[in-house]
Amino acid sequence: MGAEIVAEQENTSDIYFICQGRVTAKTFSNRGKEVTYAELTAGSVFGELVTFDGKPRSAFVVAMEESLIVSLSSVSFRAFMENNPSVLWKLAANLADRLRSMDEKIFEFSTLGARNRIHAELLRLCREQMNLDDSARISPAPTHAELASRTNTTRESVTRELNHLRKIGLVDADRSHLTIKDVEALNRMVHEVVDR
Repeated sequence: MGAEIVAEQENTSDIYFICQGRVTAKTFSNRGKEVTYAELTAGSVFGELVTFDGKPRSAFVVAMEESLIVSLSSVSFRAFMENNPSVLWKLAANLADRLRSMDEKIFEFSTLGARNRIHAELLRLCREQMNLDDSARISPAPTHAELASRTNTTRESVTRELNHLRKIGLVDADRSHLTIKDVEALNRMVHEVVDR
């Protein structure tokens, strides 16, 4: 856990496939503030941009837990895509999903205050782990520092807001899980601000 797989501005050209585990793509400001771009899990690909532009790495990629990752040279990957065009379309769809997610975050950073950015990130995490009763159990639970990095806030702001959500009965948490008891209520909290 915490092992660096790719360094920002590194001039390497392998493509990475996550078979098991989780990684995070991040960068740091000049003052050392951590900014998280994405969290990727099993079935995801990263490092593929080098196949198209040959430029240095745009982020650090770090393992968040014990992970099994397979790498392939960009030359081999390009040859594989040329012989299997359906793979290129799947890769394009993956990149489109990530671009849409980044667009959504840029909009949130431009329009929402810190509290509502935290709500929006929790809502994003809920999408993958919804239950039939309009609740969601996020597992593993992100740390307060991880949520702060994803929402351009501070760890203290995250702690304060999670305590508030716990107090009003919307969130329950333990060391490994974060349960959102009413996803629709959380959705309303975000969209009431966005729609103003």
